[in-house]
Formats: sequence, structure tokens, C-alpha cells
Amino acid sequence: MSKVVSDFPAPHSRSAPIAVFTALAWEGAAVRAILRQVKRETEGVWRGSSGKREVIIVTGGIGPRRTRQILEQFTDIPLAAVISVGCAGALISGLSCGQLILAADVRMLSAETQLDRFLVDPDLLVHARTAAVRAAVPIAEGPLFTSTRVLYTPEDKAQQGEATGAIAVEMESGVHAAFAASRGLPFLVLRVILDPVGMALPVIKGLLTPEGNVRPLKAVSHVISHPQHLPRLLELKRARATAAQAITNLCDALFPLLT
Repeated sequence: MSKVVSDFPAPHSRSAPIAVFTALAWEGAAVRAILRQVKRETEGVWRGSSGKREVIIVTGGIGPRRTRQILEQFTDIPLAAVISVGCAGALISGLSCGQLILAADVRMLSAETQLDRFLVDPDLLVHARTAAVRAAVPIAEGPLFTSTRVLYTPEDKAQQGEATGAIAVEMESGVHAAFAASRGLPFLVLRVILDPVGMALPVIKGLLTPEGNVRPLKAVSHVISHPQHLPRLLELKRARATAAQAITNLCDALFPLLT
């Protein structure tokens, strides 16, 4: 049984910055690519602008625990809205790399193993749809599921899709949504498909840093010892480039609508 734990929030000050939260370095770079006057403030935090709107971009690393730790830094900072941006894995067939998941809600298991639902701001959702059409980014409509672990296999993805009713999975948006709801801030999630449901992800221990950056030496050594994984890694690299371009195109079309 699921529970709706957030209502549509009221609009906030237009003078406050929009906060864009990402998990991985390449996701943050894809957002920053369309901003002006981008300056790095601290580790993982940048500030730029789109039109007259100031934007804070935060790259916090992978998973709910790291995401909650990062969000503690922004509890008292005035914000206009919270946007969760990044990639997702498909939980159903028919979704392709670079496709935007237009989600009206994000689902996440609570401590009581109850599936909580966090609603996306309806006005921001309309803007996201408009931006996707303008950017020629294909859309799939359906809920997102925030998982506490990576779903590596097609079987695991399909099972979670059936259990949660979601069409795609990631590991941070539910925490971003809960943060926005706790502060009464408008929330939007922009997640594009990285891996279709049939793509198995390689299990490479220690490949990524806690911040989500690839360790090059680890990748090279793994390919040397497991050459059969090279095609899959190259496929994932191409998928990442496609997803990154979709994120950049979406943000380029979306941010002018928010100023």
C-alpha cells in the first residue's frame, strides 16, 4: 500500500535560486553546460545563471545516504525550487536511452517498508513537457522509483517495476523530493534513461568513487582481467553520452521557462 506524503507546494520567491541536485559528475556537467557565469563555490557545488534566474548545481554522489548528508547543507538556504536531474534505468520494456521519464510522482520505500509517493509540482511538470517537446527529447510518462541499491540485471529491474508500479529507477530523487516537501518547495524530477531494461550493468567493485566519478586505473585493470566486459562498458559509455546530451538539451529548453 502506498501513501502520498507531499502536497503541491505554493510558489516561492522569484529572487531565490533554483537548486539542481545531481548524483554524478557528468550529470552536473551536462546541466552547467547551458548556464552563464558558472563558478565553483565548494566541492561539488557550482553557481551560475540562466536569464535572470540564479541556479545552484550540486553534485552529491550516489545513493540515499550520501544525498541526505548533502541536503543538510541546504536546510536554511533560501531556494525557489528543487530539481532532481540525472539518469535512470528502465524497469519496463519499450524505453530507450536518452528518453525523458515525465514523472508525476516519485516512489520510495520508507523505514517501515511502506511505498511513499512524493508528488511533482504540476506547473513545473507542464514546463518539463514543453521543454522536452522543444528539445525534441522523447517522453515516457510514469512514476519513478528511488532504490537503495543498483539494479544490475534485467530480471531485477523487471521485478522492481512490478513491485513498485514505476517505469524507471534511480537512487536519489525520492530524497530530493522529501527535502523539497519538508521545506514547502516546488519539486521537479528530470531523469533520462541510461540503461534500457534489457541492458545488464557490469558489476565492477570500486569502479566509481563515492562522488560517482570513474576510477580510470580500476577500469583499465578490470578490462585487462575481464576482456569480455569491454563491449558492455563501451555500450554504457555511449549510453552516457546520449543521456548527457539529452539532459543538456532539456535544461537549455527548460530554464528559460522558469525565469
